[in-house]
Amino acid sequence: MSGQLAASGAIVALWALLAALMPLFGPRHRSAAWWLLVVAGVPLLGWLTLKWGPGIGVLAFALGALALWRRPSQDRASVRDRHVEPAE
Repeated sequence: MSGQLAASGAIVALWALLAALMPLFGPRHRSAAWWLLVVAGVPLLGWLTLKWGPGIGVLAFALGALALWRRPSQDRASVRDRHVEPAE
């Protein structure tokens, strides 16, 4: 395996790890993290497709779309609409 193949795979794995950790960010920073992942993911997807081929590129696109499916604003709306019973 060449160095560029290993580097592209490692960077994409780091992107996937950050996408998996995004729900742990506070609501204030989640929207910025979402946009950062989108902006960083597009060139990474191109690089991955160039080095690994179109099959892996399409698979990475599908997995990335699943990781980012829900926008952060939807998360805030679901938290805001929850009803919490007062403590006795």
